[in-house]
Amino acid sequence: MENSEKPHSFRTSGTNLRKAKTHNHSVVLEVIRTQGPISRTKISQVTSLSRQTIQNIVALLEELDLVRMTASKIVGRGHPGMKVCLNKDAALSFGIHVDRTRATAVVCNLDGRKIWESVCDLTSTTSDAANSAIATLVTGFRDAHSNLYPTVVGCGLAAAGPFGVRNAPKGDPTNFHEFGTPENLALLEQQLGLPVVLENDATAAAVGEGFYGAGKGLDNFAFLQFGVGLGAGLVLKGDPYAGTFGNAGEIGHVVVELGGEACPCGNFGCLERYLSIDALCRCLRLPGDDIATFTKIADLVSTRDKTVIDWIDAAIPRFHQAVNILEAMLDAETIIIGGTAPENFLNLLIEKATPFPGSLSQRSDEKRIRNGAAGLSSIALGASAVSMNAHFAPSVSRLVL
Repeated sequence: MENSEKPHSFRTSGTNLRKAKTHNHSVVLEVIRTQGPISRTKISQVTSLSRQTIQNIVALLEELDLVRMTASKIVGRGHPGMKVCLNKDAALSFGIHVDRTRATAVVCNLDGRKIWESVCDLTSTTSDAANSAIATLVTGFRDAHSNLYPTVVGCGLAAAGPFGVRNAPKGDPTNFHEFGTPENLALLEQQLGLPVVLENDATAAAVGEGFYGAGKGLDNFAFLQFGVGLGAGLVLKGDPYAGTFGNAGEIGHVVVELGGEACPCGNFGCLERYLSIDALCRCLRLPGDDIATFTKIADLVSTRDKTVIDWIDAAIPRFHQAVNILEAMLDAETIIIGGTAPENFLNLLIEKATPFPGSLSQRSDEKRIRNGAAGLSSIALGASAVSMNAHFAPSVSRLVL
């Protein structure tokens, strides 16, 4: 008898390739996480794996305490069937968002529920200061929750890219190149005693919105991240897309003005020179590396300061360009606007930019642009999910023979 349902995506598709055992286990766990409690027969239908294979995989997952069996509701005569459900607290993961002023940390379980959060300010804008703040946060959780710490499987880190660039500019407040070097990540793994996964902050924010916020239930969307700089996180077919070198979505470095302002990346006329908190800070002569700057900008927006309003009005065409670029390249369901920039600043920017220029695809205005809903911790939440994905989610790389 053929399965009545076919796999909808790679993340829920099994394989019988040689050496694919780890992938199949991940596929089954992903189905249980997203669709459980679920019967083993249903898992077989969703994954296209044989019932015997599912029986064996579920048995091993149960032995590892990653899943548990529960009785179904009794309907009519006979014994109730058994369903498989996720043991949500079997594994925990850190998610830590690092910028040039502070580190924001969360700890989440397998189901993405946040069980702890904390913040640690950086003593300076250096990778050493960031490493120290991360170590302080991890130690703080370990000391306060010694019973839970053994279930921590890793640490997801999110920071502003680009990473692995050939000529990393120094002193650029919009990014944190030195923090994301392979050498620094190896040092962090050694210091923490945990596997470390690095993600671009915009991509992590997109993952966070997909799990907890405005992107929940969407397969294709972009997250336009307003931090000090400007970036975009891309979710395609339900999965984050980071690119070959982890720098996909660096929309802030798209050249929009030939011969324009010099950018620390080495080019001229990059988008974030005109549309970013850093650009506003330069206009207001405020330091981009100071936490107090964001509060100051929020206050200026609240009082409708003329300099800020004039800057926003001048930046609207660039905002329209950013939306146009993302829509034309991705044809995504929606673009979510968010980040660490003051909420009232983002709301005013969207309000003044509406209506947006026409799109090639027919879109309803209310769904075309959305405000982020996962909150200021969305990047840290996304970083935790990225770490969990690295350990448990299906991956193409696991199929290499």
